[in-house]
This record gives sequence, C-alpha cells and structure tokens, in this order.
Amino acid sequence: MAADDPSDEEVRAAIGAHLTRFGRRKHPAPALEDLLLTRSHLLEGTITRRVEDRTEQTRHRPGTIGLSDRPTYDVLRDYKLGPGESPLDRPLDLVKRGTVHLRSCDCGNGRRQCADCRGMTYRPCEPAQVCTVCQGVAMCTQYLKHGGLPSTPPRPPKPGKSGRPDERVTCEGCHTPDSACPGCRGWGKVRCPECAATGRIPCAACSRTGSVKCTTCEGHGSLTSWTAGRIAWTRQSKTITPPVPRPRRIGSELDAGGWREDLLDTDDSLPADLSLDQRTALESQLRRGKDERERQVVLRRLTVVTARLPGSPHQEFYVFRGADGRLRTVRRLSDEGRWKASVIAAGVVALAILVLVLIR
Repeated sequence: MAADDPSDEEVRAAIGAHLTRFGRRKHPAPALEDLLLTRSHLLEGTITRRVEDRTEQTRHRPGTIGLSDRPTYDVLRDYKLGPGESPLDRPLDLVKRGTVHLRSCDCGNGRRQCADCRGMTYRPCEPAQVCTVCQGVAMCTQYLKHGGLPSTPPRPPKPGKSGRPDERVTCEGCHTPDSACPGCRGWGKVRCPECAATGRIPCAACSRTGSVKCTTCEGHGSLTSWTAGRIAWTRQSKTITPPVPRPRRIGSELDAGGWREDLLDTDDSLPADLSLDQRTALESQLRRGKDERERQVVLRRLTVVTARLPGSPHQEFYVFRGADGRLRTVRRLSDEGRWKASVIAAGVVALAILVLVLIR
C-alpha cells in the first residue's frame, strides 16, 4: 500500500462521519467494524513520445544561396544530433557534403518568351466586328444598288448609335438616304474598339517587350542545387489503458480526487511502489516504438475504497482522498439496489395503468 493510501481505520472513520451528518437519526448506527472493504488501485496517465523522421531530397533555389550555416553530413541515418540540436519544435535542415553546385538556368539570361504574345510584343486582333445594332443582317435595304451585300471597307467605320431601332441613315455603300443601319452605315461591320481596326493589341503581360522574367530562376539566370537532409521530431501522445477502470458510479467525482502524479522521462524507472499488475500493464505499453527518441510519461494514481454496510446490500460507499488531502465519502445505490428500485418503479407504473383501465 502506498504511503498516501487510506488505512481501514481512516475509511471507517470517514464513513462514520458521513453517516452522522447525512444518516437517518431514527436508525441505530451500524457497526463500522463489520464493514466490507474492497480497494481499487486506479492508474491513469499519458505517454508522449518524440518520434524522429529523416528525409532527403534534391533542392533547387534561384540564384546563389548561402548554405554555410547548415550542418553537413555524409550518410543521413548516421548523423548524430549535437547537444544544441533539437528538431522538436523546428526541423533541423542539413546539407550533404559535396552536393552544392551553381548551374545555369535553361532560360539563359533570366527571361523567357512571353506565352501570351509568343515574343511578338502584340496579340493579333480582328479589325472588324459584326455590328451590334443590325447584327450584320439588316445593314442596308437597297442591296441591288451596290451589287448585293456590301463588303467590309479597308478600315471599318466607328460604331454609330441609334436612338430608335427603326432609324435609318444614308448608306455609305450605295449612298441611298434613309436606307442603312445607323450603327454600321450599310457595311454590316464596325471598327473593333479594342485594336481600333489595326489588327494588333499591345501585349500587357510582357509590357510589349516580348519576354517575361523566368519563374524558375526568378530572373537570376542561375540556380543553386544541393542534396538536403531534414531531421524532424513529432509528438505522439497516447492515453494509458488503465489496468483497473474507474468505478462507474463515481466516475465524474474522481476528477476532483487527490491523484498522485509521477513524471517519468525516457530513462527513468517505474515507481517502486507499483503493484505487479500495474507494472505489467505499463511495461507492455511503454515498449519503445519505431524511431522513438524520447518520451515523457505522466502517471496518476488514486486508491478508491468501496464499502458495504452489513445487512444493507442496497447501498455502498466510496472513499478516496480529495485534492485537499482529506478523505471524501460518496454514497450510491449498489447494482442490486438499482435493480430492485427499477423493479419497484415498474410495478408502480403497471399498477397505475391497471387502476386507470378499471376506472374506465
């Protein structure tokens, strides 16, 4: 028994004090020396492991990169961490010896041909567009006067406006008054407003230079390449599976109990006062995992004493230390008491239903 576990005398005294405060005075006090005591040694806690991951890859960065401040290695798995190298909160980046070199980018000078204009500094554009007023269909009512449908002039006219859909103006193809669409004046097409009928739109993506900055080398014209090693630790926490579960009746009350805590680091031994069952349960859960480098274990222990009064199997008492160190006593119905109470309640309900049926 641990030094902070309550003795049988302390448990009986705590139950006696509880009965004095909350018991029924018309009943005689029970014989506390006949209490049946059962102890449950609870063990809970967490295991936090620091697991290592080592990776290696070739990296490329634009321009000249300074890597002299990074540790070097020959074989990544053989690299031993120094006293000041802790990759827990921040990965440790290393450089493989002899792999750093500066090479030219395939762009040549830090620039590449503009993909929008293909190096022409402009984008082709259709000089003429279909008139939005007549859609190129009703541009002139006198087709025969200028040899059928008019062709687009060398430089289409600027698009006109019409206050009314049925308004007509003089046709520029056949010169017939009041016969042509006011938007295109008989041509069916109008000047493109974007290129002003020049057929070219200046390329905005390259600012009319035909080339853009290379995204690979970011305009440097060269790249630094090296083999990069990385060592990173991650935390993996796991709740210890308790060898003895909490009593269901007082599971929430035990959160405020005076749990005894032990903090164990990687090479620390288990507490000497653990029982054989607790030690066996912990040893199976504390086996070193793959790539585990360090661990921290938090153990929480609490003893709960279950007591039953002689001649009163329907109730039971739970005694445990509180956070202030004093013993707490919680009274609950036993499983047998709960079963009998449910049977009585069901009988009362059945009797009430029978009475209602007979009254009707």
